[in-house]
Amino acid sequence: LSLMTVQLTVQNKLRKSCTVIMKRTSKKLTELELKKAQVKDKDYNLSDGDGLYFIVRKNGSKFFRFDFRYGGKRLSMSLGTYPLTSLKEARNKTADAKKLLENNINPISEKKLNKITEEITLNFVIDKWLEIRKLNSSENTYLTNQRILKNITNWLGSVAIKDIKRVNIITALEKMQNKGIIESAHRLLSIINKIYMYAVTKEYIEHNIIADIDKNAVLVPNKKDTHLPALTEPKDIKQLLIDINLIGEKLRCEISTIFIFKLIPYVFVRSDNIRLMCWENIDLEKGIWTIPKEKMKMKVDFVCPLPTQAIYILKQIEPFSRHKSKFVFPSPYKNDRGVSGATLSNTLNKLGYQDKHTFHGFRSMFSTIAHELYKEHGFHSDIIESCLSHKERNQTKAAYNRESKYKYFEEKKELVQWYADWLDKLKMSV
Repeated sequence: LSLMTVQLTVQNKLRKSCTVIMKRTSKKLTELELKKAQVKDKDYNLSDGDGLYFIVRKNGSKFFRFDFRYGGKRLSMSLGTYPLTSLKEARNKTADAKKLLENNINPISEKKLNKITEEITLNFVIDKWLEIRKLNSSENTYLTNQRILKNITNWLGSVAIKDIKRVNIITALEKMQNKGIIESAHRLLSIINKIYMYAVTKEYIEHNIIADIDKNAVLVPNKKDTHLPALTEPKDIKQLLIDINLIGEKLRCEISTIFIFKLIPYVFVRSDNIRLMCWENIDLEKGIWTIPKEKMKMKVDFVCPLPTQAIYILKQIEPFSRHKSKFVFPSPYKNDRGVSGATLSNTLNKLGYQDKHTFHGFRSMFSTIAHELYKEHGFHSDIIESCLSHKERNQTKAAYNRESKYKYFEEKKELVQWYADWLDKLKMSV
């Protein structure tokens, strides 16, 4: 047999296995006929041709049905109840089903697949994406993504992802900008774009609508400077320390917030590290705080020496939090969470330091003072950078001087204690 003969044979078999079961009818149904169709003692049907039937049950129900053959079997599928589904809609659904049959696709299976797709909400896709990301990112990044995504899930989370429009996403971004959280709006757009790329990959949707959004037309520029504002002049640092010491009197703060601000000048770690500080990682007897690499920006275990001032502060907060939470500074709302980053920023702003000093500024403050007064403490730049858990920038040097969590530990311990004493002297100076 020739190739053409084989192809014709296959096509004829497909046509025979995928056909519409049609009842000969001289005319099409009308809406008036459907309205007048009375319930009888037994079920009956009215044919519209092309395999489309109007079914009237003896129990009073009325609906449209499409009959066809697929895979050599006689099959039927419901197209909707009457009058919720009109005759025109039923004909359109029949035409769509016939197109699927022409491509050897079972319209019943396609209908079930579409129903499943309709149930895939934005929350479902986000949860799946976060589940994967959790394996490849730090706990802090995971929690940050979760927090930022709430700006959209609180509104669109329960909506089927295929039904969400670009204007819905843009509205969510505009709401964030109106609240002044510009940076978070930029991050949300970036995160949601990745989620939609994932959804396309998994075939939950056919197109990534986020890719069609012009970022520059929707978002105002993120003016956040890479060099965050920080106080580095001794007179300004002194006033900041005085204000922190009186924070409980000046503001209505929870105890966790009060003690975080008391501690941060002496340990100058990143915001996420201190607000998620856990008791299991602290050895008060040895004066050591070990931060696992999963919680570190550089993905390297870090041992933070605790000066005597920091140990004293931790012993003060211990009776209030150790018995009720794994966190040293638990959230006032839920013991299984640490104090939020927003709380720390808002507290500094209320103290009068907006655009003057950020929480990250305590790190810049230490770095500036330690470098400027290096003759007083005697430690070189490598020790200072190590206190800040910064990696060696010189690649050749880094290759021979491998990172270790106890690298320069004794030197760092001395430097940290010198800085803590310098802060106390400054605070008490006239």
